[in-house]
Amino acid sequence: MFRSMRFVFLGLAVWSSCWFLGPLPQSAAASPEPSAMAAKPDPPEKPSASSWRPGMYLAQSLRRLFQWLHHGHRSVGLPAGEVKPFARPARPISLDWHTDYGQATREAQRRQRLLVLLFRAPVDPWAAERLASQAAEIPEVFDALRQATRAAMLVSAPLEKSPEAGRLVDHPAFAGLFGNPGVAVIDYTTQEPSHRGQVLGTVITAADGSWDLGRLAEALRAKVPPIRWQSNYFDAVRTATQRRQMLLVLFRTPGGCALCDRFEKETLADVQVRFRLAQTVCLKLPLDAKVPEGDRLVALLDHPAFAEMHHTPGLAILDYAHPEPHLFGQVVSVFPFLDGQVYSVDQMKAILDLPPGTLTQRTLIYAVRTHPERPASANGRFDPLLAAEAESHSQYQAQILRQGHHFWESRFHRINSRLPAGCLAFEVCAESWPGQALLPAAIECVRCWRLSAGHWRSVSSPCTVYGYDMKRGANGVWYATGIFGR
Repeated sequence: MFRSMRFVFLGLAVWSSCWFLGPLPQSAAASPEPSAMAAKPDPPEKPSASSWRPGMYLAQSLRRLFQWLHHGHRSVGLPAGEVKPFARPARPISLDWHTDYGQATREAQRRQRLLVLLFRAPVDPWAAERLASQAAEIPEVFDALRQATRAAMLVSAPLEKSPEAGRLVDHPAFAGLFGNPGVAVIDYTTQEPSHRGQVLGTVITAADGSWDLGRLAEALRAKVPPIRWQSNYFDAVRTATQRRQMLLVLFRTPGGCALCDRFEKETLADVQVRFRLAQTVCLKLPLDAKVPEGDRLVALLDHPAFAEMHHTPGLAILDYAHPEPHLFGQVVSVFPFLDGQVYSVDQMKAILDLPPGTLTQRTLIYAVRTHPERPASANGRFDPLLAAEAESHSQYQAQILRQGHHFWESRFHRINSRLPAGCLAFEVCAESWPGQALLPAAIECVRCWRLSAGHWRSVSSPCTVYGYDMKRGANGVWYATGIFGR
C-alpha cells in the first residue's frame, strides 16, 4: 500500500511541476549606459525567431523533479573534479603579504593605505607570487600593488577567529567574488567615514589562474597607462605572440581619418578603456597597408580573414592569447565604423571584455551585450561546449536554408547531459535579412529575439552557462543560435 502511495505522490508532483517549474524568471541587473549607435526604424515584417517545441516544458520539468529527488536537500553546483595546482611563476616576484586579516587591516588603517586581499584556493600556494608577477607586466599596476598593504589567505579563512562565524569571502562586501578565489581592494586612504573601509573593486581568479589587470588597476587607482602604439604588422604579431596577448589593429584612412581621430579622442582616452588596453598589443595601420606574400606585396585588408572590414576604417582583433588552434592567430573581432559612427566607451569596453571565441561567436555576444535593454544571458560563463552546439546548429540551419529548432528533442537530452548539475538547456534561433554584413546581421538577430516574448525571456534572463554562434547560408542569410544552461 505504501509503495503504491509513493507513485501517487510522484504523479501529483509531476503534474504540479508542469505548472510551476517553467523557465526561471527574469531578474534586473545593473547595466552600463545604452548603446550610442544610431537607432534605425523597424524594417518591414519578416520571419521572426522561431517558437518553442510542444512538450519541452514537460520534459524540462520532469528532469528538474528527478534531479531534486536525486540530490535531495544538497546544494547542486558544478560536478566535483580534480583541481590541478598552478605552477610557480618562472620568474617569481616576491612581495610581503600578511596572512592575518586583522593585522593587515590595522596596518592599512594606520598607514592610510589601500588594502589588497588575495583569497586563494588551497591547491594554489603560489597565488601571491603569480599575482605580483602578472602585475609587473604593467608598471603602473605593479607600483600601485607595491604601495598597498597586502594580505593573502585561503578562500576558507573565517570571518572571525571562530569557524562558526562563516567565511570572510562570503561577507556581503565581497559579493562580487561569489565566494570564489580572487582579489578585493579596500579603501583606508581616507578619513571620511562614509568612504573609509569601502570595497573599491573585486577581481575573480580566472580558470587559468590569472586576473583581469584592467579591473584590478581601476580598483587600485593606478596611474593611467599610455597606449603604446606600434606601426609594423609583423613586429606587433611577434610581440603579441611572445606576450600571449590579443592584438588590436586600428585601420585608418591614409592621409587623415576624422573618424579615427574622434575615436581616439572620445573613446580611447577613457580611463577604463586604457586599463583594458594595457594587456593588449595595439597597432595602427593605414587601410592600404601591405604585407609580403611570397615574392609580392598584398593589401592586408584583401585577405579573406578581414573580409568583414569591407575596406573601411575601424577595429580588428587577432587572438595570440589562447593556444587553441581555432583561435590562435585568427581574426576574432571586426568592428568597422558603421554609418559614420565611432564606438562609444561602453561599446569599447564590451568589445574588450568579450570571452575567447571565434569571430562569429564574439560578434553575436557583442550584439547581445550592447542591446539597449542589456539582456543578462551573456553575463554568465561562456561555455565552449555550448558554443560548439550553437555553431553546429547554426551551420545546419545555414545548410538547409531554414531557421528552426530542428531535432531539439534529441539535442536537448544530449546538451543537458553536459550541463552543470541542476541546469536545464534552453535554445533560441533567429535569422538576418539577406545580404547583411556580419555585425548588422548579429544586431538584427537580437532585434528578432526581442520581438518574441518566449525567446526574449531566455535571452534576457541570467544563466549559469551559455553559448552563441551564427553562420551564413548560400542565400546570404545569417542563422543565429543561442543555447543556455540555467
